[in-house]
Amino acid sequence: MSGKNAPLVTIVTPSYNQGKFIEETILSVLKQDYPNIEYIIIDGKSTDNTVDVIKKYEDKITYWESEKDEGQTHAIIKGFNKAKGKYITWLCSDDVIEPSMISISVAILEANPDVVLTYGNRTRYDAKSNIIGSQLCSQFRPWYLKWGFSIPQETSLIRKEAYDSCGGLDISLHMAMDFDLFCKLSKVGKILHLPVYFGRFRSHHVNKSSVFSSQVKQNGYSSGAPLELAVVYKKHFKQNFPVRKKKYISTVEYFLRLFDKRKSAYKELVALIEKVRND
Repeated sequence: MSGKNAPLVTIVTPSYNQGKFIEETILSVLKQDYPNIEYIIIDGKSTDNTVDVIKKYEDKITYWESEKDEGQTHAIIKGFNKAKGKYITWLCSDDVIEPSMISISVAILEANPDVVLTYGNRTRYDAKSNIIGSQLCSQFRPWYLKWGFSIPQETSLIRKEAYDSCGGLDISLHMAMDFDLFCKLSKVGKILHLPVYFGRFRSHHVNKSSVFSSQVKQNGYSSGAPLELAVVYKKHFKQNFPVRKKKYISTVEYFLRLFDKRKSAYKELVALIEKVRND
């Protein structure tokens, strides 16, 4: 896809005191093989070296600011309010996307106008960028979110028109804002999983997901960030979060992936992905 006819994609990075990691994040956006990206960084007035790192690349960044905000969700919304792209996503300031993530995602979205969100697989890595695990997803199904399956956010690309029509991110949410958004998007169009590694999610002792996991172990879903997820889940599905079902997700997903691979639609999707990769 040439630069002249490539739809604009907006990537927003919310950041606060992630000077140790944000350079890797920025470089992963700048190294995309897609020709038409608008990159916006919304920093919450960091007190570490984050702004120095941003300034190092400011001639390649469409827009950036460093001001106090109301947290990560507010920062993403501020970025999306400036977005001009046909497709949008956000990339946290300690995560990374793979070089062809945008080009493959756009090709699939352009070929499937009824799809409002694509996502892929992820690897997990630590504070020193050592790979420590992976998340292989199966194809999205109507009951996927209801069962508690997760969509790796950094691998997602969203049709902006669908984002606007479903109400977008809820500024009152700080942990479950992506799950809430995915639930809303699932009601306005199709969600499609692409069987390729798209992102690297960083696990370190101070990131939100590590804090979330710690709180689940200590108090279940009765307080803190896990409670927010439980409340959002009940809002969408009128029942309590399926803790028991969630324990079996990895096993269920394994068998679903085996089933998916036998479908002709899966093989056609893989073929299209390979074509984009090799162009």
